[in-house]
Amino acid sequence: MYGDWLVVRDKFKKLLDSQDSAQTFLDYIEKGNFVPCFFIGEKSHWVESIKYSFYGELGYTLWGASAENRSNISSILNRYDEIYFGEDKKRKDKKNDTENKNKIEIKNDKILVALLRTKELGIIGFGVVTDITKDAMRNFKGWKEGDKVWIVRFRIKIFWLHESIRKNYNDSNKWVGEDYKLEGVNNQSNQCYTEDNNDAVKAFQQFILSKKEEIRSTLEFYSKFRFSTQKEYLSEEVVCNKNAQIDLNGFYIPQDSVNIILKALQTTNVLLAGPPGTGKTSLAIRTVRALTGNNDNCYEVATANSLWFRRNLIGGESIREGSVMWKSGLFIEAYVNAARIKDGNYYVVIDELNRADVDKAFGELMTIFSTPYPSEWSIPNALIEEIKSYGDNIDNVTKSFLEIYEKLKRESRENEPLKRIRIIATINLVDARNLFYVGDALARRFVIIYFDYPKETEDLDEFLKTYASFSEDFKNKVKDLVKYLRVNLNEKEDKVIKFNISPASLKTALDIYSRLDDNNSDIYKFVEVLRSTIGTLNPDNINKFNRLIEKWKKEKGGQ
Repeated sequence: MYGDWLVVRDKFKKLLDSQDSAQTFLDYIEKGNFVPCFFIGEKSHWVESIKYSFYGELGYTLWGASAENRSNISSILNRYDEIYFGEDKKRKDKKNDTENKNKIEIKNDKILVALLRTKELGIIGFGVVTDITKDAMRNFKGWKEGDKVWIVRFRIKIFWLHESIRKNYNDSNKWVGEDYKLEGVNNQSNQCYTEDNNDAVKAFQQFILSKKEEIRSTLEFYSKFRFSTQKEYLSEEVVCNKNAQIDLNGFYIPQDSVNIILKALQTTNVLLAGPPGTGKTSLAIRTVRALTGNNDNCYEVATANSLWFRRNLIGGESIREGSVMWKSGLFIEAYVNAARIKDGNYYVVIDELNRADVDKAFGELMTIFSTPYPSEWSIPNALIEEIKSYGDNIDNVTKSFLEIYEKLKRESRENEPLKRIRIIATINLVDARNLFYVGDALARRFVIIYFDYPKETEDLDEFLKTYASFSEDFKNKVKDLVKYLRVNLNEKEDKVIKFNISPASLKTALDIYSRLDDNNSDIYKFVEVLRSTIGTLNPDNINKFNRLIEKWKKEKGGQ
């Protein structure tokens, strides 16, 4: 519907466009900062609307209202304006107020929350109403018109979808819902309630919080959705070249490292190596989002594991519904997506690369990616012949791959999509006993950026700027503590795996401590919070941390 043309306003980024979306949504619900809307209709209409969230705008669904029910439409539009545009009725009554009469403020203290219900199945999902469109000329193709003409569309960011739909998104016959009656709510018609309808708010709140644990699963379901389900709706050309500034808010990364990564990605791949908690994964994801304008048609994020092998990376024989077929892997999908890019690159982020058996998973891939430079990569003929030997027993992505490959080969351009692929990988250099070895053959395909624990408090100095409620005396005590720990934890002990206070654990400790009701500059209470966030179960590391804390307390005269 809107593709890449709309971007999220700053006030709503945490709700719609960040890793904090789930928690931000739950904060609104738990505080009762929302107005409830109930959207109900035929299953056939909802099936098409939910499919739109798979094949159209990923994660967004549509619902509508008909022209015959004008009062209903007016009610919903009024609620929308009151919640999001902050209309001040008192201000409207003031005459000659030339300063404020044309002033519009976008509010975000409340949101419009929609429960999605089919008459046949019950409640199948919920989300946030983001925008409303009145359209006299076009009808949503899944809604049959007869006596009713659907002239209004509500666009909804989905936060929960019933598990049966997530598991059977391509078979609506297997969809079910929650047969749940909300007290104080009209369960039979589209309706948005007034802000002071506490019964409706409480009923929605109770139901949504009962699905709290499934919200992240729903968002992850959409984030991992594959191209094979979207190709029907994707345009032939995708723009992936936004080059926006990378959002480094909330974690510490030296600017020099960021600059090197951006320059390297212009021609080659990047490997971020270092201990946990130093920002490798966050930086990789934020980098691709900035470079692509957060267009999820332009990147894929995957986490390696010990079960990965050739089929996961390239593709291979698989069993589906009792039949043998050839199923595409990560880089066949990358080829297909990269072929549709008009401007920019397609990014593949592989987190924790050395959790996979590198030889088993990446061996054949290194034949394709023979050098660090995508401009020199090529698809081997043997792979094409292997896929063709399966005839029609191949998945949709692989069919698209063969079609694109054969078309480009006739133009002597079959390897061109590979030129637009960039790999950003991360590896963990701590506790190598539980990880696989990455040899030089694979490492040479990357520009390697090394991360390490900060030596003193350079990250902490940045973090503390955001905590205005902390006294200067408390900040100085925290700096002294962290510097002491980092210097002493850095001393080598043969029994202790390299371990220190990471920026991530430090930022988490500060966030938790700042939320405590009695955070009255008690450095010893902060120590207890920090102890819970250091991110290790290794008894040697824990014991060394505890010994250093006791030594530090004695030096400072503490108990």
